[in-house]
Amino acid sequence: MSARRRTLPGYKACRQCKLVVPEDAKQCPNCGSEEFVGRWRGMIAVIEPAKSCIAKRLGIEKPGIYALELVEE
Repeated sequence: MSARRRTLPGYKACRQCKLVVPEDAKQCPNCGSEEFVGRWRGMIAVIEPAKSCIAKRLGIEKPGIYALELVEE
């Protein structure tokens, strides 16, 4: 995989909270950040953060799809 190739075409991850958002998003709907990365390793879908021990451990408080590890470009 080339260094510039995106992990999931059409999506990027917020550098601050790791929420995966569409590529055309200007601002993260979760935390308001405007900094994103195009590559990451692993994803987790959180439906009910209050009931998820994994979400609590990762500090996730809102439902969504999150990257587990960001890959700096």
